[in-house]
Amino acid sequence: MASIFEADLKRQIKDKNMSNCYLFYGSEDYLKQFYTEKICKTFVTEGSETFCLRKYDGKDDTLDDVLEGASSMPFMSEYCVVVARDFPLDALNNDDKDKLTAYLENQPDTSITIFWFDSIEVQPKVAKWKWVIEIFTKLATVVDFEKPVGRSLLKLICAYASKQGCMMNENTASYLVETAGDSLNVLFNEIQKAANFAGQGNEITRECVDSVAVRSLEAKVFDLSKLILNHNPQGALELLHILMMQKAEPIDIFGVILTAFVDIYRVKVSTSGGESVTYSAKIFDYRNKDFRLKNAGGYAKNMSMEQIRQCFDCFAEADRTLKSTAQSGELILEKLIVKISLIIAR
Repeated sequence: MASIFEADLKRQIKDKNMSNCYLFYGSEDYLKQFYTEKICKTFVTEGSETFCLRKYDGKDDTLDDVLEGASSMPFMSEYCVVVARDFPLDALNNDDKDKLTAYLENQPDTSITIFWFDSIEVQPKVAKWKWVIEIFTKLATVVDFEKPVGRSLLKLICAYASKQGCMMNENTASYLVETAGDSLNVLFNEIQKAANFAGQGNEITRECVDSVAVRSLEAKVFDLSKLILNHNPQGALELLHILMMQKAEPIDIFGVILTAFVDIYRVKVSTSGGESVTYSAKIFDYRNKDFRLKNAGGYAKNMSMEQIRQCFDCFAEADRTLKSTAQSGELILEKLIVKISLIIAR
């Protein structure tokens, strides 16, 4: 049938012009779950859930269970909605492939079946998933829920804040993304807390975000990177110790610190060539992360390319040590922080 976008699915639900089978995948978990629940509420008559809403899980149920449920006749409702979560369709044997294909070729008009993926990552370019995407695109409807980006994400955040009875401007929304990450599940949870803190009818400000939002690991490690770049190695070492006490993985901390210096390098190269930070964000695909390059801009002005190169040499050495020895990860990172701090202090 088709491969469609979120806006198309939204229109189908509004017009009640549905396909009889969907495949939901993509990086934005909140939207997959949101639209699955919305279809259930819209097309299963209240009071008929026991008969007309069937949910299956790939860990406990079989494909036969799903197809049998999808073939059931609705009772007290126009449709029977079947939700199949995390079925490993990429690992079907030939017999199950034939059964799924036969079902898709003869979908009953009285059911809406949704295959959606939460803990399983669908990789359309990988051979074992390619067949799945192709057969569903041909005989059903595929929806790829990508993370909203740029102003679309900021508008979504502000709109959700409005639903919670509060105002929020795009600058604060951007700061929330910087603080908590770009997962809608996390962002909406933080907005609910910020709205309760601000109070009905009031504005959610940066101060509200700082008061209630849980900073993501990435945000915390970027704080550590800022301490290094602001010539405060002691503060950086103290924060590193806190992160290790919180069971953060050394390789993850290393990766985020490295990313901060990659940002600086990219800004340095771009501005040296007469290009803007906005241009760099577009070229290097900093979707929802362009604030990182803006933050890196000030540091790039104060560092020479030679200093940046020497820092990367330190990163390469730390990377080898982390991956090839039993030496304490915290100790390796402490040495890295001290070495980099000495380089940028020159």
